[in-house]
Formats: sequence, structure tokens, C-alpha cells
Amino acid sequence: MKEYLYTTRVYFSDTDAVGLVYHASYIDWAEHGRTEMLKEMVPDKTQAELAEGEDGVLILVRSIKIDYQTPGYLDDIITVHTTIEEMRRLSCTAHQVVMRGDEVLADLRVGLAFVNAQTKRPALIPEFIKKAYEA
Repeated sequence: MKEYLYTTRVYFSDTDAVGLVYHASYIDWAEHGRTEMLKEMVPDKTQAELAEGEDGVLILVRSIKIDYQTPGYLDDIITVHTTIEEMRRLSCTAHQVVMRGDEVLADLRVGLAFVNAQTKRPALIPEFIKKAYEA
């Protein structure tokens, strides 16, 4: 499946008291990477529009596994590499790697669940999203 790249700078707010990237910042960057990937793959709908109507869906995180490999630092330029690894009927798994140049800082596997926005019950992945992720 297609890989999406999201690049950002490590800001002071992303670090702890000694200037290392705070562990939760990787989760934020992963979210930004998945959101930007969705915007690129489904450009005619925002996340709010995806949730509208009786068939609207939310994409929720159901699990995250993070393997921290080396620390990031203030002012680093990092890139989040995102691919959808596995598609099921109601969920999918994203593989995301946070890198500084060629160096891996963190490797994440994120389980995503699709939920009906009205009922908050599991929902089938809409075909247009499936096709966009598989393209």
C-alpha cells in the first residue's frame, strides 16, 4: 500500500525537562501523519464530514504498540512514514515509523476501529476509504 510522509520540527513543547522528545509526542505525530494521509487520500471529505449523517463514521484508535529506538531532540526535523498494513471489515492496522533522516526514532503499530458516528457501534469501513487506502 502507498506510503504517506508527514514532516515536522521538534518544538520545545514536544520535549521534556532535559530536551529529549517526550514519549507522548510520538503518538501526536502519528495522529498527524494518519490525519494528513486521510486528507490526501480522501481530499473531498474532512473528518467532520466523514462523521455526518446516519452512515457517518469515526476512525478511533483501539491499540498502539510503540518501540522507541533512539531519542529525538529539540529542533530535529522528523518524518512520520505511514502505511496501512492490514485492512479488515471493521478495522485496519497502520504501521508508522518516526525518523530523523535515515535514523528510526520510533516504530508504531496502530490498530484503528471504524465506528458509526451516531450509534458508536462498530461499522464497516466505507468502500471509498478502503479503495483510497488500497490504492
